[in-house]
Amino acid sequence: MNNTFKIVTADFNNREHCGAFVRLIDEYVRGDMGEGRPLSSEIKKRLVAGISRHKYACVYFAVEDSKVAGLAVCFTGYSTFAAARLINIHDLIVAKKYRRKGVAAALIKHIEGKAAEAGCCKITLEVRADNAAALALYKREGFGLGAHPMFFMTKETNVTQAVV
Repeated sequence: MNNTFKIVTADFNNREHCGAFVRLIDEYVRGDMGEGRPLSSEIKKRLVAGISRHKYACVYFAVEDSKVAGLAVCFTGYSTFAAARLINIHDLIVAKKYRRKGVAAALIKHIEGKAAEAGCCKITLEVRADNAAALALYKREGFGLGAHPMFFMTKETNVTQAVV
């Protein structure tokens, strides 16, 4: 396992960060665990502006030798059951050539530190039931189904451009 990854907060005033963000999201969406198709040019145009304006979003990059190896897109939320903040890992993406080198674990450890600093009661995430590699990683990192396993449900809207 490679432990040379530096974790940095994305700076969306930095063109390299913006490009890496769109590139990794697109790589993920194109892959087996995504939708198997590229992001549309319209979504690529809106992606950076939308995430950078979202007041509860935080994006972290794993960097090695000035190359972005992975990213985590997180959102802070609030647990009414615990009356405390929480962090949701919405996307955890590792570029194909960096997989199985400790990138995702390094990102998770960084997020755990941020959660502790912020007094969060928990870290949540969603994972596809057929994503065996991610499930194994999350279990190794201490994640579990919780006392009452939940379903992640979705309902599509007919809005073509969501306001963020």
